[in-house]
Amino acid sequence: MAISRRTLLTYGAGAASVLAAPQITRAQAAPIRLVFSHHLPTTHLGHRITESYAAKVNAGTGGQVTIDIRPASQLFNLRTSAEALQLGTLDMCWSDLGTLANWQPHLGFISMPFLFNDFDHVKRVLYGPPGRQVSEMAKETLGVEVLSLGASGFRVFLGKKAINTADDVRGIKLRVPEIPTWVEMARAMGANPTPIPAGEMYTALQTGVIDAIEVPADFIIAAKIYEVAGFATRTHHIFTEVSMMASSRKMAALPANVQKVLRDQAVESVQKEMWEANIKEQQSAWDNLAGRVKANANPDIESFRSKMGPVLTNFVNRTGPRGKALVEAVQAAAKA
Repeated sequence: MAISRRTLLTYGAGAASVLAAPQITRAQAAPIRLVFSHHLPTTHLGHRITESYAAKVNAGTGGQVTIDIRPASQLFNLRTSAEALQLGTLDMCWSDLGTLANWQPHLGFISMPFLFNDFDHVKRVLYGPPGRQVSEMAKETLGVEVLSLGASGFRVFLGKKAINTADDVRGIKLRVPEIPTWVEMARAMGANPTPIPAGEMYTALQTGVIDAIEVPADFIIAAKIYEVAGFATRTHHIFTEVSMMASSRKMAALPANVQKVLRDQAVESVQKEMWEANIKEQQSAWDNLAGRVKANANPDIESFRSKMGPVLTNFVNRTGPRGKALVEAVQAAAKA
């Protein structure tokens, strides 16, 4: 809108202030709807964090951005969510570097068996130089923006028979994610790896398609999978990272102020709100699980660890210097 000299003289400072005020364009003011898909049940902490995040983003953008949450694999499962981000057909999701390793194998370092000692060790890696490095890699090579790396939990076994040593896994049909490292881990123990989506684990155990699963304890409780299996083993063999991710293509198309809110609130929700709640929930979930099935909190860890050499060797051979450097960075962080 042009303001004439006559108008400026007539209205004085008021008109001048209009000229000085930043103009909000139609694109900036238009409502924005983003779709956030994930594979977690609605009772899971991750879903509750998603709801909290959506509310914070809506408030932080003055109601301009609405996030439509599609939980429990209603829209995409774990792998297809990551694929959809790369294609630009999905805006946001919970995913993980292990899943992205299907396209960039070196990112699978995060899933190496017995690589992490505890949550403090995890934090030094995720929020230190290695975390920043892999986030840049994901954006540059896959078109996936990691809004914030995050932690789920250390994985345990749940099955129809007791698993106290690695030999107890031999011959069983073990559900693992569709991730190379997990498949190799299962084979190293003599199991028959069976990659199926997370949403199908309950039925697969119930019908005998699989004999056991290995997931964080909170997922077992949230999805009530203990109802169809009687034995749990706290091996903590693999750390499970779960991270808030977005399509780089979709992010780039958003106004700069909206991008900032999405990124800032992701850090707030994942690294602060979710982090502390997750640690408490993992212990609570294991205690809950131990009250529902026959649970072994002190299995023969060394028997499992002793079989993992080929998994690490295969990973380094497959990923070369980049994979080797990331594993070494994690090992160095253990001593920090």
